[in-house]
Amino acid sequence: MTTTLPTFAQEAAITNAQPAIFDKIEQELPIPPFDPAIHLNYQPPPARRSFTELGLPIPKGCPDICFTEPFQLFSEEGVRMIRREIFRKSFLDKYMRSWDRAPCLISGHHHSKQDGIFMKQACYHPVTQAAINSAFGCALQLQTGENDMGYINVQIGAEGIDGVYNMTEIPSKPLSASEAAPTSKYDNDMIDSWHKDQTPLVLVVMLSDTSTMVGGETAIKMGDGSIMKARGASIGGAVLMAGGYLEHAALRANNCSERLSFVNSYSYADPNADDTATTLKSVNFGFDNIANVKNVIMEQKLRRLRDRCDLALSAIQERRQINQPPTREEVEEWVKDQVQLLKHTSWEMFERLPNYHGQEIPEGILERYLTDV
Repeated sequence: MTTTLPTFAQEAAITNAQPAIFDKIEQELPIPPFDPAIHLNYQPPPARRSFTELGLPIPKGCPDICFTEPFQLFSEEGVRMIRREIFRKSFLDKYMRSWDRAPCLISGHHHSKQDGIFMKQACYHPVTQAAINSAFGCALQLQTGENDMGYINVQIGAEGIDGVYNMTEIPSKPLSASEAAPTSKYDNDMIDSWHKDQTPLVLVVMLSDTSTMVGGETAIKMGDGSIMKARGASIGGAVLMAGGYLEHAALRANNCSERLSFVNSYSYADPNADDTATTLKSVNFGFDNIANVKNVIMEQKLRRLRDRCDLALSAIQERRQINQPPTREEVEEWVKDQVQLLKHTSWEMFERLPNYHGQEIPEGILERYLTDV
C-alpha cells in the first residue's frame, strides 16, 4: 500500500484548521536563559554624530556625542527570544497599552519579577552593558523607572490592536520596496510623535525585518530648526541617542506589515554629568503608578547626589595629602550644581504634574523655585 504524503498546502490547511492547538504550543515554547555567546552579535557603530555637528548645545559635563550610526547588537536568535517573550498572549494582555503619543506600546514589566525575564537578563548582563558603553563611547547606566527597560513601540496596521496578537517570534517578511502595506486608520500617525525623552539617553533596537523598508526613520530637529532623518537599524541592530536633549519623532514605515522597536533608557554613569533630562514630563496618568514613579526619580537623584559627594570627598582627601585647599571657584561651582540638582528634583516631584506635563522646563523657573534656599 502506497502512502501519499500531504503537500505543503495540505499541511498548512491542517494547521489552520486547528489554531487553538498550535497557539497553545507556541505559548508554551520555552525561553532559555540569556547567553551573550548566542544572543548577542555586537559590532561597533561605523560613526557617531555630535551635538556640535547638529548645532545643539552640549549638556554640562557630558561628552559631545549626540547619537550613533546603526550598529549590530543582538543576533537573530536573540531577537527571536525577545519576540517569543513579548508575544505571549498573557504578556500582551498585561502590558500592551496605548496613549495619545503612540497608538500601541508594550511596557510596564520592568519591576515584575515574573515577566520579561529574558529581556532583563539580556539588558542587565555585563557583556551587553560593555557593548553599549563601547558603542556610545562612554559609560552609561540603565535607568530604573517602570518604563525604562523593554519599552516596545509597535506600528499598527490594518488589523489594529488585534493584529498584534497575531505576531510571532518570527519577524514578518517585508514587502518589496515598491509594495505598500494595507491601508489603516493609523496611516497618518507617527509611531511616536515629536518629543524629548524623559531620560538622558535611549537605546533603540529593531525587532523587525527592515531590509526593504521605506520610511521608518527617526526624525531629529537640528539647532537651526531643520529636520534630519536618521536611518534605522536592521533586525537586531540598534541606535544610541541622547534623546533627552534632542527633539525627535519615530516616522511610520510605508511598506512594512510590522515595525517593532525595543527601547531602553540610560543616564550617564559619570555622576557629574548633567541629569536635567531625567524628568517626569512623559508620565502617563492612564497606566503609570504615580507614587512609584515619584519614588524612583527621588531615588535616582539622591543616588546621583551621593555619588557626586563621594567624588568630592575623594578630591578633598587628595588635596589634604599635598596640603592644598580647594579654590573658591571650584567650591561655588560645585554648590551651584548640587542646588540645581536638588531644586530640579523637588520641582519635578511637586510642580511638574499636572501643570507642566509634556512640556520642557520653562526658562528661569528653577531659579525662581525655592528662592529662600
